[in-house]
Amino acid sequence: MSHSLLIQLQSPSSMWIDVGVLTNEQEFSRFRSLESYWDVASRPVLGQQFEEHEPNWQPGARVALPSWFSHLLPEGRLRNAVAQAADVNIRREFKLLGRLGLDDLPGGIRAVKLNSTDPNDHAVNLDEHDDASADEPLLKFSLAGAQMKLSVKATDRGLTIPVSGQAGDFIMKLPDSRAEYENVPEAEFAAMELARSAGINTAETKLADARTVENIGKLGAVPEASLLIRRFDRGTDGSRVHYEELAQVMWISTTAVDAKYRKANFETVANYTAALCGVEAVLEVIDRIVLNVIIGNGDAHLKNWAYIYPDGTTSSLSPAYDIVPTVLFIPGDNLGLNLDGQKDFRAVTARSFEKLGSVTGLGAVQARARALEAVERVLSGWTAIKDLLKNEHWQRLNERLPTLSLLKS
Repeated sequence: MSHSLLIQLQSPSSMWIDVGVLTNEQEFSRFRSLESYWDVASRPVLGQQFEEHEPNWQPGARVALPSWFSHLLPEGRLRNAVAQAADVNIRREFKLLGRLGLDDLPGGIRAVKLNSTDPNDHAVNLDEHDDASADEPLLKFSLAGAQMKLSVKATDRGLTIPVSGQAGDFIMKLPDSRAEYENVPEAEFAAMELARSAGINTAETKLADARTVENIGKLGAVPEASLLIRRFDRGTDGSRVHYEELAQVMWISTTAVDAKYRKANFETVANYTAALCGVEAVLEVIDRIVLNVIIGNGDAHLKNWAYIYPDGTTSSLSPAYDIVPTVLFIPGDNLGLNLDGQKDFRAVTARSFEKLGSVTGLGAVQARARALEAVERVLSGWTAIKDLLKNEHWQRLNERLPTLSLLKS
């Protein structure tokens, strides 16, 4: 039996535009765009891959979704929790998207179940969509990453869980119960504040108590601090702002092991950024890499770089997010992606950025100079994060600084 989901994209004017149809038959999923989408005046962009291939392209995949759509789904523990709540196998991605699609997908997307299997019949009935109250409303959203997190909404009464079909405007990252990951929210908050003080465009963050969130239930029964992040893909009026991750832009497989680390390097990140946002945006890429080296963030993979479409068509580098000093929790961690052929934090120097500058058109000399300037800006705010960190974590990060060649360049 065939099942279908209508993929819709919210335009900057808050209108829902029919983009295409995802069908699933005998565990094979295929996407085809609609002619009507390509005829829309000032048509909003779904993704760069669709722009390159244009109307007749019909990507497909067995069991998993076509890669771009697969990246909309959560990973790790959050994926397991969502699948368990829906009584769905974690590998059956079409069913997972069908469960999550109406409520709170990343960016400006929603996926709505079609009333008919007729490929030309796009009639939908939102009332017959999965009822969020029927199982676990807390898990009717999708956010990338393996960490347990919730989509929450700010109201006059405080934070609450969004009702079905409503977009949350904050992400709440819950603390990890595993001892080796103690105080991750505080560490990420400190790293994000360091980024902000260095002049990096950074998502708004603050620490919060999950127990204060209305209707959070048992998931909020934790005394430790959680990290609250304002979503850059949500407008102040509740509208959705579209974006896509670099992993989606590059059509990176979600089923290949560690593809988000292995299929590119930081030169690739900078090159795509230059192509999509202009060469000036490469300066911001350099700033973020420098920050990652100094703070010890080894998680700047292809899902943690994104491009946002505020006007629906023009892309810009999204605010920085998911900046975590992973060296505190993963002994021996590295950059994750190669920079100038290597990943060792300690080996990075200002000259390591020259190739990146050359391949993007920024220039080797300009890239090296920007890296040195970024070092100064990051270090100028270094001592301010001392009070934000657990004392042991501050000491470890501080003692690590003399091992970094970048600070001796």
